[in-house]
Amino acid sequence: MKLCFSLFATTALTTSLLAQSTNAPLLFAPPPPLVPQARSQAASPVATTPIAVPVQPLAAGQLPDTVLAWNSVSQEYVAKIGEPEAHFKFAFTNVSPDVVTVNAAPGSCGCTVAKLPQLPWKVAPGETGEIPVVMNLAGKSGVIPKTVTLMTDKGNRTLMVRSIIPPPEPITPHAPGQQPLITDAARAKNQELAKVDRQAVFKGDCATCHVHKARGKMGKELYAASCGICHEAEHRATMVTDLHNLKTPPTAEYWTLFIVNGKAGTLMPAFSQAQGGPLTDAQIESLVDYLVKDFPKTPAATHASIPSATAK
Repeated sequence: MKLCFSLFATTALTTSLLAQSTNAPLLFAPPPPLVPQARSQAASPVATTPIAVPVQPLAAGQLPDTVLAWNSVSQEYVAKIGEPEAHFKFAFTNVSPDVVTVNAAPGSCGCTVAKLPQLPWKVAPGETGEIPVVMNLAGKSGVIPKTVTLMTDKGNRTLMVRSIIPPPEPITPHAPGQQPLITDAARAKNQELAKVDRQAVFKGDCATCHVHKARGKMGKELYAASCGICHEAEHRATMVTDLHNLKTPPTAEYWTLFIVNGKAGTLMPAFSQAQGGPLTDAQIESLVDYLVKDFPKTPAATHASIPSATAK
């Protein structure tokens, strides 16, 4: 009997403890909080400037010989003393099956010009063409290389021109107070240069006679220094006007007009400083006054005896 009660009590106690443990809160340590992992510092992107890639036209680069075939792409000219221009001529044939359009042909310098027909110039397959090139030689000497760049829709072609220009003949020394002696060849050269650029008489070696001697002079002395050197010269060029035998009686306005502005298409340059000449307004006024009032109707004997280097 006692044994049964004891077993009953043990069972009841166990059941009670289980019930209590079921309803009681769980007694265990909570897991540690999650600590966020530090993010690795990624390298900052380097700012770069966008590079613009130019879009090349289809015709960029050198024009191949399979498009235009040339008689030559480099020419040379040996000039004579006094020759004002050098002339070149480049011939080509369109050997491609396509039309070639010429858009321009600029020179490397303003003294070198290609003569083209109306642009754009379309050259059909099998068609031939010529490109004349002119180089201005005024004031130049030695070996002068220049280029002309033919620009087409199929590419560009550089044409080379080179002029070999002899040096000018030196001016023969002269006694103080006399006009400098000059050879006939040098005189002819200067006249040819003046046909291209009538202001050339005030540049380079020519300035020794046509600019320097006029400084500070007025009236009659200025005429002898600036005008008489050409108009009164023994070897006066036929295209230089004889001022003593004008068809129309000159007036002050006449003299002023031609002294200030010169005359286009002739050797007569513009003497006014405003137009690239050497004379001031005061000098021109004094020169006009002399020509109107005191200029002789016949050449003076002193003017007619200006010698040349070849005179005997």
